Amino acid sequence: MTRAVRFERFGGPDVLSVVDVPAPEPGPGQVRVTVRAAGVSIVGSAAREGALAELYPTAFPGSEGAEFAGVVTAAAPGCGFAVGEEVLGWSARRDAHAEAVLVPAAHLVRKPAGLPWQAAGALYVAGVTAHACVCASGVRDGDVAVVHGATSDVGSLLVQLARLCGAAVVGVAAPEHHDWLHAHGCDAVAPAADPGELARRVLARAGRADVLLETAGADLAPLAAALGVAPPRAVSTVEVEAAVEFGGPPAPAPARRAEVLAELAALVATGRLSVPIAGAYPLADARAAAVEAERPGRCGRVVLLP
Repeated sequence: MTRAVRFERFGGPDVLSVVDVPAPEPGPGQVRVTVRAAGVSIVGSAAREGALAELYPTAFPGSEGAEFAGVVTAAAPGCGFAVGEEVLGWSARRDAHAEAVLVPAAHLVRKPAGLPWQAAGALYVAGVTAHACVCASGVRDGDVAVVHGATSDVGSLLVQLARLCGAAVVGVAAPEHHDWLHAHGCDAVAPAADPGELARRVLARAGRADVLLETAGADLAPLAAALGVAPPRAVSTVEVEAAVEFGGPPAPAPARRAEVLAELAALVATGRLSVPIAGAYPLADARAAAVEAERPGRCGRVVLLP
């Protein structure tokens, strides 16, 4: 037996329990991983609350956790991974909040030696989403990129990837997070409810805006229009993030996700990209981790450490 987070009905963090479940055994093409760290996402919380039930039906008992990092403890013959290898990856069944997870070998990449466990376990959802949105908006050298919600789970990686592309970045975030943005080479402005007012703040700093990357669920079109950003270069991360966590378009195909995840892991391992961590909790404290992940204004990922 092993331990895993489960819930029997839709609701807040209070519906979560840590229960005994049978230890998963790999079938053809599968790998069992003992989980060292697993990210806790706000999209996962929305699914547990039932907000995404029409798009992504949940069968009870429900499980949580789309991303993880850990050590291979069993592998099907010929799958390409060996017992003892350190890996990171994703679970299409969203059951990585557990001591052990079973996934197809195609959903894993090897963990570089310099990649910390907490960052590895929290890299897939936000990282692949950010990468997809930077590519979709065509961020390039010399651009001015505006990231609305710049210290959210996805936003904190968007600003860094845009900078790596050579763009100047203006991050829209609460004033208490401006030091973090400045430390990562970005300008910063405080948010405003009115798109026109926010655009004035941004343009007063940057002079122009070429790209808009929106992570906070705001109405994309009015803000893009106020900034003068052409529609093809204004991208909302919300739909992409949900697809990355739950599967399907507009998320990249699984093979591409693995390729991107490996690229991101190498960037973190070599210090060119950072994954801020707001809190780390043992598996037994899954409810507390969910509360922290849902806290407004948080800067950094929340991880479980089974």
